[in-house]
Amino acid sequence: LRTGVQFALNIAIFKLLRMNSVYPVANAERLTDKDGRVLPDIYLMPAGSTVTELARTIHTDLVKGLLYALDVRTGLHLPANYVLRDRDVLSIVSTAKTG
Repeated sequence: LRTGVQFALNIAIFKLLRMNSVYPVANAERLTDKDGRVLPDIYLMPAGSTVTELARTIHTDLVKGLLYALDVRTGLHLPANYVLRDRDVLSIVSTAKTG
């Protein structure tokens, strides 16, 4: 059941502010973070943001060794300059250790 409030929030965030929701995961098969929680995080990224900007937002060290992002739905390797889309579920592949 949709509410008017939820609809208004969706319009405000995703249309007026031009934000995309992106779900980063550590385990692409299970859609979990390193602690096993399923889809624990969502990042609201401005339209036009790239994989590099997402990696920097997650952890500044992650971007230093950024190789590519894995689209977990399609299995495609996405370059660092890939422009994020709303509802992307990605695994960031990097040589950097983030703790």
